Amino acid sequence: MKKIQFLINDNTLTIGYKIENNAFKNLNNTNIISKDDLIFDTKYFKNNLKLVAGFLNVMVKNDNITKAIVDQEELIITSLELLNYIPTITDLIIKPDISIDYEMHLAILKNDTLRYINLYAIPTYLLERIDTTKGVKIETRVEVFYISNFLRVNKLTSYSDVFYKRKIVIDYEFKDLDYKDFDQFLSINNYLKTIYFEYIDMDFIKSIVRHLKEAKKKSITLTIKGTENNLSYFLALEEFAKKSKYIKQNKIKFKIDYTKEYKFENFMKLLNFTTLKYMLVVIIFSCIIGYGLNEYDIYMSSTEIDSINDDISDLLEEFEYLDPTPPTEPTTTPTTQSPEPTAPTTTKPKNNYVSPYYKNYAKVISVLKQTNPDTVGWLTVNNTTVNYPVVQGNNNSYYLNHDFNKNSNSLGWVFMDYRNNAYDMDQNTVIYGHNIAKAKLMFGNLSATLKSSWHTKAENQYITFNTEKGDMQWRIFSIYTIAATNDYLYNNFDTQTDFLTFVDKLRSRSIYDFGAEIKENDKILTLSTCQSNGKNRLVVHAVLVK
Repeated sequence: MKKIQFLINDNTLTIGYKIENNAFKNLNNTNIISKDDLIFDTKYFKNNLKLVAGFLNVMVKNDNITKAIVDQEELIITSLELLNYIPTITDLIIKPDISIDYEMHLAILKNDTLRYINLYAIPTYLLERIDTTKGVKIETRVEVFYISNFLRVNKLTSYSDVFYKRKIVIDYEFKDLDYKDFDQFLSINNYLKTIYFEYIDMDFIKSIVRHLKEAKKKSITLTIKGTENNLSYFLALEEFAKKSKYIKQNKIKFKIDYTKEYKFENFMKLLNFTTLKYMLVVIIFSCIIGYGLNEYDIYMSSTEIDSINDDISDLLEEFEYLDPTPPTEPTTTPTTQSPEPTAPTTTKPKNNYVSPYYKNYAKVISVLKQTNPDTVGWLTVNNTTVNYPVVQGNNNSYYLNHDFNKNSNSLGWVFMDYRNNAYDMDQNTVIYGHNIAKAKLMFGNLSATLKSSWHTKAENQYITFNTEKGDMQWRIFSIYTIAATNDYLYNNFDTQTDFLTFVDKLRSRSIYDFGAEIKENDKILTLSTCQSNGKNRLVVHAVLVK
């Protein structure tokens, strides 16, 4: 039977096990307390740490003991708790050649007495957490920290990476180290929404689901890459999902990601078969096929955009303010050209309008940067489907065919002109988006602004653009369509006169006189999208009022 033994040698306290022999079994007492042989029953030791520490404090003070050694892996956590009550011991050597796990890391964080710990290895993201919160020096006995393929593939090199990660990729069957790091990841992470499997087999999927269940995770989407091998498990996955109570009760979803390579390969097989038998039909209907492929691409791209929007909607729900009352919109001095629109009331908007004041967008944008560091703000146009995070690339072409997750997507994303300063805002900040009218995605619903029933309503005449720096409201002063041109895309101006001349030109094009006053030092926002298959542009301009 194991007993806890404390030995004092060479000014060092060693904590380890003593194996009970026959002579020891005949003793009436279960604990022996002397300087030469300090032994405690395991259960007594764990239940009476403060009392044991009291005995030890007397001896370590008399012998000026400042260092301790832990001999066994299973005693590491308890020893760290014990040393919290022995303040004179400031150095600890963890003798087993193991990598520190998350539970041991938490025990180190809870200890307030140690100033130096020597150990074999520790993951970098746990070491970072200790470095930033504790005044203790960690020394390892190996130069390179062990890192699993799971951590490497998902670039989980810091504690914040682990904590905020929303999507992870699994590209091969886990080994023991991968499972260990995966469990630690699940213990720390609070935002995981998607696990993307490039490789699967049924036993592996069941194992991952079991680990999710043990970690009590909910609302996770398991996305399977649509390769021939992976799709061969489709029926088995369906059957497994039907039988699992955990999957049903905790909103665990399975989703197939049909890759473009897979779709093209299978389409070509079909095309070759058809060509051999029906060459004439293929030629006649080639245009129809081309149209169908284009519609299919739009459909698949829209599906991916919808999935991204679902993830972002979940994020918005996590950062709702408790006070659901939006502030009153600012007003300006009315002009004689057109009546001043009445500012929106403080009543809760209709279901098709989500006020940005309900959400902590500064926090949302900060978290979205974990997925896409290009995120610069959030744009909302009332009573339209324009309600997206805004990104900014190194040029004005990348986000024409890449989505928020930086995947190739013909629908692109809503993005700011690369020349603009996203933090301080230029005098003219320009935001672009494709006009996906059929699906009403990106700026596809911006054409609603051309209708008098829309632009004459006061609540619609205010655009919200939020950044990490703050929330901004802009009042519309011009809406128009024009043949393709770039004469409204200037960002800064040499003189105030140049700016006012530019504004007058934009105002003169407007389909409606909004009566908004613009001064020489004001800043304006420009929304631009295509019309008539790229021949024209639909443009909305607004001035910063708050």
